[in-house]
Amino acid sequence: MANTTYKELADKFFNKILDYNFASGMNEETAYEIAISYIDAACSKFESCTQDLDSRDDVLQEFDCVLTPNNKEILCNYMVIEWLTSNYITTSQALKARLSTSDFHALGQKDMLAKALEVRDVLKSQNDQLAINKSYKGSELYDIVTNRKKV
Repeated sequence: MANTTYKELADKFFNKILDYNFASGMNEETAYEIAISYIDAACSKFESCTQDLDSRDDVLQEFDCVLTPNNKEILCNYMVIEWLTSNYITTSQALKARLSTSDFHALGQKDMLAKALEVRDVLKSQNDQLAINKSYKGSELYDIVTNRKKV
């Protein structure tokens, strides 16, 4: 079985963001370069991964192993979080809207920022829970919590 490639993760990333404006006006190679640029930060954030995410070849653009489906999912979620942060939360327009005076007429931008923060926080929370579940899977505590009877 071949190692997991950056392109595989980028494809999963594209399926998650569904932003049709993302790739408009740019060629496919540029879109992949942008998506792949989020992999390093995503790997850094996925601290509880049981596979060594630092063991990868940036020239061949692949990991030195086959990532599990769960690890791919968590890693792609972190990539989406990075994308949301860089495109909607820490942009100069978003920061201006957040730091603006009362006479700044960017209510739409403020609402957009609030929603982007909300979506990012939900994704981060879900992803953190996936990482926690992954790290405790197979332990007695995890089995007790996940197999408890609902009242």
